[in-house]
Amino acid sequence: MAGIAAATAPPDAAAYDAFIAAGYHGEMDYLARNAPSRRDIRAWMPDARAVLMCGFSYGGAPETPRSKSGHGRLARYAVRPDYHALLRARMNAVRDWLAAEVPGARGVAFCDMSPILERSYARAAGLGWQGKNTLMIGPRLGSYFLLAGLAINLDLPADSPAPDHCGSCRRCLDACPTDAFPRERVLNASKCIAYLNIELKGPIPEGLRAGVGDWVYGCDVCQEVCPWNRFEAPARALPPAKIPTELPLEELAGPGSAGVRSRLKGLPVARAVRRRLTRNALLAMGNSRDPRHRETLERHAADPDPVLAEVARWSLARLSA
Repeated sequence: MAGIAAATAPPDAAAYDAFIAAGYHGEMDYLARNAPSRRDIRAWMPDARAVLMCGFSYGGAPETPRSKSGHGRLARYAVRPDYHALLRARMNAVRDWLAAEVPGARGVAFCDMSPILERSYARAAGLGWQGKNTLMIGPRLGSYFLLAGLAINLDLPADSPAPDHCGSCRRCLDACPTDAFPRERVLNASKCIAYLNIELKGPIPEGLRAGVGDWVYGCDVCQEVCPWNRFEAPARALPPAKIPTELPLEELAGPGSAGVRSRLKGLPVARAVRRRLTRNALLAMGNSRDPRHRETLERHAADPDPVLAEVARWSLARLSA
């Protein structure tokens, strides 16, 4: 799926500024930097005239299991090889083809690593609309897709934005276990499960722990309930999943965690340092209320790391409640 937006297409700068001002970005301070580039792609590439936006499906995988005993869940995107370099390489191939076809043509690829409001340009390019859960929804893909773009120094005819098709549906808002949406199309990332178990370095706030459930990396809840994902397309541009979307909690937090972590190399889930993944697994053990985890939790209750020791004690209390 691809489309063209004019470089002058207005990004959602006001909404983004409000998101930062409200503190909804939590500890992700990098989101508050490079504000000029977020407001106008030409601050990042001065001679940009058009933006090619592409959507790459990562759908078609088996549904994420629900509460499989003794396991922690991972978001679907996290179990495939890391997409950043792969998708940038695809966009660079388009750039090289364009430079060969049109003398003087130049482009700069981006994929989730540049200060670009990719979703705004994707919407302007007609790839889809912003759902009430803030994710892009494509009429032929659902929401299980990744964005990559190419800023180009040529004037190219722009596509028309896609109309909004969410209507009165609010399944994604109502399904969020941590109530991370203060209103539709506004995400308080500091309450989002994906933020809590990936980005947050310290302890997960107690009031949100039960809502995290058995998610150990990311979260797909608001996508699982979206009616548009009945149209999800199988992934063609991305390699297949390397691990299942659930992993044994005892392997993640137990003495053999080094073995399971070796399986995560090259995957997005490898972003989670050992301490954070262990914290998430210990939390999921408490939420499972499964007494089989007691020995592991008791061992970590004496962990020299205060964050791990505290969450282990919290989870032990959950087993006894």
